[in-house]
Amino acid sequence: MNLPLYSSTADISRPNLVGLQHPGLAALPTQLVCPLRKNLSLTPLRVKIRWGGDDYVVACDLLRPVNTTALKRVGELDSTASAEILRTFQLLLAGDD
Repeated sequence: MNLPLYSSTADISRPNLVGLQHPGLAALPTQLVCPLRKNLSLTPLRVKIRWGGDDYVVACDLLRPVNTTALKRVGELDSTASAEILRTFQLLLAGDD
């Protein structure tokens, strides 16, 4: 699965959000997204990725719903980066430890 990249600003030349929601739920009025920035601190709950020749940090710890009408899809991540983001996000979920 390749995670979608969105822009919620007028500048659609670069993404500022990564979608984590299953594509089968695309009809919902909101999408679950994580912020994507160049200047975020890297922590155990954040993932550094490369897209469009630039390095970004995905803040998996700041997942939130955003109204679908505010999102413009600007691309997608490769499967390796997507899998790393999903693995990191799972660290936030309760488990059977």
